[in-house]
Amino acid sequence: MNNNSDVIKTADSDTVEWVSWPAKERPGATAALVAIMLVSAFAASVMMGNIWWGVIGIALLSLSMWSYFLPVEFVMDSAGVSKKSLFGNEVRKWREVRSIVPDANGVLLSPFKEPSRLAKFRGLSVQFSGNREEVLEFIRARIGS
Repeated sequence: MNNNSDVIKTADSDTVEWVSWPAKERPGATAALVAIMLVSAFAASVMMGNIWWGVIGIALLSLSMWSYFLPVEFVMDSAGVSKKSLFGNEVRKWREVRSIVPDANGVLLSPFKEPSRLAKFRGLSVQFSGNREEVLEFIRARIGS
């Protein structure tokens, strides 16, 4: 587990809570991303001949990357998973999760038994914060896969 994660696990192992904030956890990648965004905004302003294209571009890029730049709080308990962010709350009950798709940075809780292109839109993305094995173990114990 990295030093930036705030993982809280209760003694009875029924609840796991943590905050995922990739921008804070990976400062080098964050600096590179911000530099790319600024260069892109500058290029858009120059190519289009108006600074507002750069402003719109940086705003759209920032909005699309909100889950990277802003902290997201996760709570997993015996009932399901809760994801709380600046833009609202998402909750999935364990009975709604039919499969999981883990990757290096998180796990997608899918409502489909088989792989589906709709899973990204209908599922819930849970970001790791140095707690990959703990999160996957907790999920697998609840959904039985």
